[in-house]
Amino acid sequence: MNKRPTIILCVLGAVLALTTACGQGRAGTAVPKGDDAATYVGTKFETAMNKLQETIGDQRDVTSESGAYFRFDEKYIRSTISSARTGSPEGRVSRHRSQKNPDDSVDWYTPAEGAVEYAYLGPAYKSLAPTPWVSMPKSEAGLTIPCAWSGIITACKMADAIAVAYNADRKVVKGAKSLPEKRIELAADVPFGKFIERRVEVLPASISGAITDEMKKAPVQTTVSLNADGTLNQIVMEAKIEGGGHKIELRYDFRFTGKATAQDLPKLPDASQITVLPDKAAKDDFNRRFAELKGV
Repeated sequence: MNKRPTIILCVLGAVLALTTACGQGRAGTAVPKGDDAATYVGTKFETAMNKLQETIGDQRDVTSESGAYFRFDEKYIRSTISSARTGSPEGRVSRHRSQKNPDDSVDWYTPAEGAVEYAYLGPAYKSLAPTPWVSMPKSEAGLTIPCAWSGIITACKMADAIAVAYNADRKVVKGAKSLPEKRIELAADVPFGKFIERRVEVLPASISGAITDEMKKAPVQTTVSLNADGTLNQIVMEAKIEGGGHKIELRYDFRFTGKATAQDLPKLPDASQITVLPDKAAKDDFNRRFAELKGV
């Protein structure tokens, strides 16, 4: 987990290299593809990596949304996460919703001040506490490791998969083009095996055991979109794969959606409506029981 930020620096640094090189092109202008694109990225890799550290970690006062859809034959999941982070010191919230089961919902809220954070539990988790609201000690990691926060975890995992695929074979980069408003879009084919390996979706053994080596080679079409200033706008990964008598369909996306304000953060109820988890042991037990209900 601690290695992930470095990996993200590498892959999105590569994208920023493309931005630097072709940001002045006309809308829709293509930059080199295939071998040429891979070489083009590599020549500016180190400079772009340093620039990225100032962008992805500092994208504050923003809202974002991510979506996950994964189907294996007739089994599927579909969920969304909407999040906001704002202020200095910073408050942040991420709202998780299953599109398959409306009762499967939970909000994770970390206020800017104080030593506790909160969960607001949907009906699927009512057995975890006598009240919908639960308070617990703040996570020690905070935002020192960006990917420790659930609001951007989808972006982190997708970028991780892209990076591992790119480091293994730079030919996964298929091309890039400039877009209106001086934005840039990178296209890549990430092997499905890397998607699994980097846990973009955590699959149960009953599914992962049915995925053949040939299926792992299938491409997951990936696009990464950047704003004119080099900050991340959107990542999308999607594929349809068949093999071993099975069919897989997936689409994962993450995008920044706007500017966050204090109004995006939730209002806490009266203290009598909040179940207090007083220490790390109580918090760990809560997280264990939550994971059991979630099935992870």
